[in-house]
Amino acid sequence: MDIKNIYYFLSSSRSFCIHIVFTLNAIYYVSQAGLNPLQLVLIGTIMELAILFFEIPTGLVADFWGRKKSFVIGTFIIGVAHLLEGSFPEFWAIAIGAALWGIGWTFISGAETAWIADELENNELDSVFLKGARYGSIGSFLGIIVSVLLATAFSVQITILIAGGLLVVIAIISLRIVPETKFVRMANEGTTGFHQMQLAIKGGFAQIKGNSILLGLAAITLFVGLASEGFDRLWGAHFIEGFQLKAEEAVYWFGAFYAIAFLLNIGILKVVETYVKKRFTGVLLVLNGLLFMAMLFFAMSEEFILAILLYWVIASLRAVNSPLITAVTNKQLQSQGRATALSMYGQLDAFGQVAGGPLVGMVALYTSVQGGIIMSAILIIPTVYFLWRMRKIA
Repeated sequence: MDIKNIYYFLSSSRSFCIHIVFTLNAIYYVSQAGLNPLQLVLIGTIMELAILFFEIPTGLVADFWGRKKSFVIGTFIIGVAHLLEGSFPEFWAIAIGAALWGIGWTFISGAETAWIADELENNELDSVFLKGARYGSIGSFLGIIVSVLLATAFSVQITILIAGGLLVVIAIISLRIVPETKFVRMANEGTTGFHQMQLAIKGGFAQIKGNSILLGLAAITLFVGLASEGFDRLWGAHFIEGFQLKAEEAVYWFGAFYAIAFLLNIGILKVVETYVKKRFTGVLLVLNGLLFMAMLFFAMSEEFILAILLYWVIASLRAVNSPLITAVTNKQLQSQGRATALSMYGQLDAFGQVAGGPLVGMVALYTSVQGGIIMSAILIIPTVYFLWRMRKIA
C-alpha cells in the first residue's frame, strides 16, 4: 500500500472509531453512568491534564524508539480506554478511561505527523496533511451515522465497546502494515539514556527558540488552546439555553450540527488543498480573522437559523486551521527531535485548554454563556496578531 494511503487509512479509521464514541458519550455519562455536572467537568479536566503531563515524555518515546511504535501504542491505549469506560458505567472507570485516553493521544500527537513527514522527506506535506484531515472528516461523519445505527440496534454501552475493540484491531493492523524506513534515532554515543532524553528536550527547545517562525507558532498554539476549550464547552449551552431547545429535540439537532459540519469540512478542505499552494500564514491570518468575527456574532446571535449557520462557519474554519498550522510547523523542524518538538506544541495546546476552560467558564458564570463565548473570541486576537507578524516570512 502506498505510504500516503496508509496515512489516510490511519487518519480516517481512528476518527471513525473515536467519533462513534464521542457522538454518544454525553448520553452514556448522564443516562447510564449518572454523572453529575461536577463529575462531567472533571472528566474533561482529567483528560487535558494527562495530555499536559505526558506530551513530552511520549514525544521522547517517538524520537528514541520510533514514531510507528509510538502511535501504535497510542491507538491501542485509546481502544483500551473506551473498553474500560464501556465495561463499567461508573465515575471511577470513566475517569481512568479519560486519563488513559489523554495518555494515548499524546503517543499519537506529533509521532504520526513526524512519521509521515520523515517518510516523505518533507515533500508534499501541505497536500498530505490537508487530504489526511479531509479523510479524517469523512471517517468522523461515517462514525456519527454508524454510532446512531449501532446504538439503535444494540445499546449505547455496546456501541462504545465495539468502537474500543475496533481501535485495538486498528493498532494491531498498523503494527503489521505501517513501514518506517526513514526514522533516525536521536542518540549520542557515550551518554546514558536519561542524559540523551535531557539532550532531546534541550534540542527541541533549541529548535523552537532559534526560529522566529516556530516561536510565533508556539504562541499561536497556546492561544488556540486558550480559545478552543471554552468554546467547545459553551456552544451547546448557547443553543440549549439561548433558544430553549428541549432535551429530546437537542439530540436530533446536535446530530445534524455535527454531521453537516463534517460534510462542510470535507468540501472546504478539498478546496484549500486544491487552490492554496503557498503562503499558508497569510491564509491562516484570514481564516483566524474570520473565526474571531464568526464567534463574536455567534455569541450575539438571537436568530436560531443564523446561529446554526455561524456554528457551521466556525467548525469549518477550525477544521482548516489545524492541518495548515501542522504543515507550517513541520516544514520548520529537523527530522531528529521532530516528535519531541511537536510534543512541546501539544503540551502548549493542552496547557492552553486547561487554563482557558476555567477562565472562560468563570466569565460565563459571572456574566452569561454568551459572555463566555465572547471571551473565547477575544482570545483569538493574539493569534491574528502573531500571524500578521509572520505573514511575510512563512
